[in-house]
Amino acid sequence: MRAIKSGPDRGHISGAATVRKAFGLAALLAALFSAQPSSAQKLYPYEPLMMDPYSTIYVNDGSCSAGKVLRVQGAPRNQRRKKSCVPMSDLKAVQHPGSAK
Repeated sequence: MRAIKSGPDRGHISGAATVRKAFGLAALLAALFSAQPSSAQKLYPYEPLMMDPYSTIYVNDGSCSAGKVLRVQGAPRNQRRKKSCVPMSDLKAVQHPGSAK
């Protein structure tokens, strides 16, 4: 059974435990800051050569009229990608690649 301490050292945590807690908190904060929101869409300046099948990206390369961006949907092998112009207002929380996170 654990003895209850009384006096000035009551509830004292050792230095090693404090360091472990601080390291754990720092690791948690780093993981939270590096994670991107799942609802954010990236806006690319050009269409990439390789895409995952059935994934969707948004490209602002000037091929659509003002206020619209190109939506590109990946396709399986030997099929064409689906491309359409959609209004910018349809995008949620657009994030530009290479911007600060």
